[in-house]
Amino acid sequence: KKGRLIFVRFPSASLCPCSGRQPGALAMDTKLGDVAPKTPGGLCVCGCSSLCTLILIILFGPASVLQLDRLHYGLVKNGVTGTVDMENIIEPGRYYLGFWGEMIHFPSTLSTIEFSEEAPESGVQHLSVLRSRDQDGKRIYLDVSVQYRLEGPKVGQLYKEMLTFYEDVYITELRDALAKACNKFQVSDAWDDYEGVISIMQSACQTALSKYHAECWGLQLWGIRLESKYENALIKTQVRKQAQRTEQNRKQHTVVRAQTEVLLADYRKNKTIIESDGEAKRYLIEEEAKATAEQNLIDAQAKAVNLVKDIVKLNRTNQAMTQEQLVEYQKYIMLQQKAGTNFLVHSVDDNLEAVNAKAFMELAQGNLIHDAASDSMS
Repeated sequence: KKGRLIFVRFPSASLCPCSGRQPGALAMDTKLGDVAPKTPGGLCVCGCSSLCTLILIILFGPASVLQLDRLHYGLVKNGVTGTVDMENIIEPGRYYLGFWGEMIHFPSTLSTIEFSEEAPESGVQHLSVLRSRDQDGKRIYLDVSVQYRLEGPKVGQLYKEMLTFYEDVYITELRDALAKACNKFQVSDAWDDYEGVISIMQSACQTALSKYHAECWGLQLWGIRLESKYENALIKTQVRKQAQRTEQNRKQHTVVRAQTEVLLADYRKNKTIIESDGEAKRYLIEEEAKATAEQNLIDAQAKAVNLVKDIVKLNRTNQAMTQEQLVEYQKYIMLQQKAGTNFLVHSVDDNLEAVNAKAFMELAQGNLIHDAASDSMS
């Protein structure tokens, strides 16, 4: 122990294996040369001992370090005594356990158990199809896949109860529990109420695995078969139900279409009413605008007539035109607005006359020429 001197004594009948001297008590000032072997035999024995020690270190040193891969739980086992430490669950990593230590691995990921006649993927046991009877007593064959996961903190208890053969126990328990669960529903429910069937089987799976420190993570029912006579009858029943459902949908489609046509007819009627109302309002607006324009035109003409009557004087008496003269004046004015007309209005003794302006001008020019010629001759 610490703080205490250790004296090594060899039996009196033997020599020190390395120095070849009679053993005795070692003094505090003993040096390496004092204990080193002095004879060839002692050197040989000391070298062999050192070599054996080095070989043992090289061989058993790396063997004392064990690694637990990721996605696993582990338990430590003594390879000499066979005892397993089931209290301490090892996490992934490297551990110095000695060359006598061993590691027992348990997966921490999902594992699959599949009951089917088809070959499963790698790493999954090939088990036979699940056989059972439904609520009516008909024999059924089911293809079922179950995913489970071990409960990490209870791995020690799992090893204590089943060692590493836990999956065989799970298969037996699941086959029994799922077969009994099939007695709670009719085979036709697999088509009519698939989610209800899955719920029943999932509950049975969870109950079966929870007793053995595992979690039922998922269950898939992806195949179901019956004996030929029941299967043919079930197919006919399902075909009839589908045909009935098709007719019901067709009837509903017809009702909806009829309701849609009624709505369209109502919309068309409203459209016609709105268009008729708009057309009537448009006609009224146009006619009212025309009447207003005509009224404004008549008012303007009346004002123009009044202005003409007040301004235009046809004789030298500065008297306004009479009604008859005003009508005659308007007639000549309208004729003058026609193309190719050249009228002048003049009054002699209160009588309105229309004279062709062009002819009058030619006549006037002719008289002027005749007068000029007469003057020259004279």
